[in-house]
Formats: sequence, C-alpha cells, structure tokens
Amino acid sequence: MAQKSYNRIAAVTKACDILAILAESKEPLTGSEVALRVQLPAGTVMCQLITLEDAGFVQEVGGGWRLGMKLALFWARVKSGKEAERERVDRDIGALGE
Repeated sequence: MAQKSYNRIAAVTKACDILAILAESKEPLTGSEVALRVQLPAGTVMCQLITLEDAGFVQEVGGGWRLGMKLALFWARVKSGKEAERERVDRDIGALGE
C-alpha cells in the first residue's frame, strides 16, 4: 500500500514552536521575547498566543506568557494511559511465571 504524503500546516508548526519555547522557559516570556526566539513577527506571535490562550494551552501572567493547564491535563491523560499499560504488562509477566 502506497504511503500518503501530507502537507504540513505552517500555522500549526508556528504554534508548536511557540509552545516549545514557553516549555523551555522557567519564567513567563513577553510576546516580544517569544517572537525573538521563534524568529517571527511580534504580531504573528501575539495572534498565535491569543488563539492558544483561548484554547487553554497558554496563560497570560503579569504581561508574560506561560504554558496553560490544558497541557497539564493532556500529560495527565498520557501518564494515566502509560500506567495502565504498565500494569497490564506486569500482570502478563506475572502470569508467565506462574
């Protein structure tokens, strides 16, 4: 079966870059600081930040931006799934030893 090739969506790539920059920072960053780090115009970055804030992925705090709680909820879901998977594997290994 031939593998399909899909185009990347530039706006989503930019949003991911912004989230990565915020994840690397211990302190909230201003829109200008984010723009400098991702090498995008400040207006573009602010539009992205506002959209990400509407979705709960970032929060504005004291004039700066940081990751939002929605990303923590995603991580909690992934962690829970991994823990459940680990429990199943441990049970299967235990059953092999019986």
